[in-house]
Amino acid sequence: MNRKFQKGATSIYVVMISTLLFTVITVSFIRILTGELARTTSDELAQAAYDSAMAGVEDAKIALKQYSMCKKTGSVLNAAGENKCAQIIEAIEKGFTASDAQPDEMSYGYCDAISVALGRAEEGVEVPIRESESLETKFNQAYTCVIIDKTLGDYRSTLGTNTPMRAVALTTPEPDKVTGIKISWYTQDDGPFALMNYQTSSYFTKNNTTVATPPVIQAHVVQTSIEYTLEQFDDAEGDRTNNMTAILNPVKNGTNIVSAQTLVRSNDHTTTNQAQQITCKEDASTDFACSASLVLPKPRGSGTRRDDTFYLFISLPYEQPTTTFSVQLCTDTDAQPGDCVANGKAAIADFVNGQILIDSTGRANDMYTRIEARVEFNDIYAPLPEHALYSLDPTGSIDKDFYVTRDCWKQKGDWTAEHCVNNGKS
Repeated sequence: MNRKFQKGATSIYVVMISTLLFTVITVSFIRILTGELARTTSDELAQAAYDSAMAGVEDAKIALKQYSMCKKTGSVLNAAGENKCAQIIEAIEKGFTASDAQPDEMSYGYCDAISVALGRAEEGVEVPIRESESLETKFNQAYTCVIIDKTLGDYRSTLGTNTPMRAVALTTPEPDKVTGIKISWYTQDDGPFALMNYQTSSYFTKNNTTVATPPVIQAHVVQTSIEYTLEQFDDAEGDRTNNMTAILNPVKNGTNIVSAQTLVRSNDHTTTNQAQQITCKEDASTDFACSASLVLPKPRGSGTRRDDTFYLFISLPYEQPTTTFSVQLCTDTDAQPGDCVANGKAAIADFVNGQILIDSTGRANDMYTRIEARVEFNDIYAPLPEHALYSLDPTGSIDKDFYVTRDCWKQKGDWTAEHCVNNGKS
């Protein structure tokens, strides 16, 4: 074999190996590029499907607001000046009825209540999502089914710096059968259970810069009998009260039951209302770290609880950290009533008209996303106050004068103060 042949064979091998290597690199690059393109397209599809489902939620909010307006004023006009209340009320109420039916009983209104109420589409037709009437979307987006339900097993919301208090109307068909209120709070989304930092010292610690997690919760329950007087709110009477407050302080080893006697004593002005030490668990398999059941006493008066004066005011005394909470109405009557369990099974009363559950399904091409949202369904013309005092001043300021006197305090006929000689300082 001559030297020229050896050089030629070597060149061929080099070219073959280089070509093979270049081919492998090119194919790998194309595969990476194709994979990234597919992943990007999938992400865009998922986002588009989510946006479609959110469009269904927003349409549900509009329809429910119009439904409320129709119930109050009887008039909601479309662009042509036509009153659409009859159509809106019929569609929404059929949607509520359908959500309570058994699967084999579901009919018109189950998925189409919102689209029919707003005139978006006819029964059985999905609602396309476009930027404008003349433009088609890139992914052929639409929301396909929006379910509304006003009968729920619990009330859920959040507390935080911007919303440190929630007024929860405890609306249920048979309020007198409610034996307790179960409050659960602080989820994994609020903070990892393994990193919880309990309040180790006394309540209302001064100059403490460390935020306790889970947070302290204050629960204030108001109830009345069918017949009652305003003075019955001022104090407890025997084993009954219309006004009770429980301060729930998370600890590792405490209790999960606040007794009826404890709640009655909270409205006794001769005693101190101590914070209740509530056990919280660092168990990642549970929805909420903390849970406390308030065993309700009977209201003063006849003892039969009214349905329109039954409220829970739940708040964050320190206004932090943000926490998700759940409220359930217990109906158990066993040896330990008020913990929402009877014979090993859940014993709860449904909330009605307190919140609306919106279950929306959106589509982008052949990808579907389903989301749930909750909206308040309280009377928009009778908002519940969050504070004892409100100011009509645009600045929000409230000016108050205080006087200290030892001898007298006179009141004129027009209810203005008449200063005494020894009135002290303002």
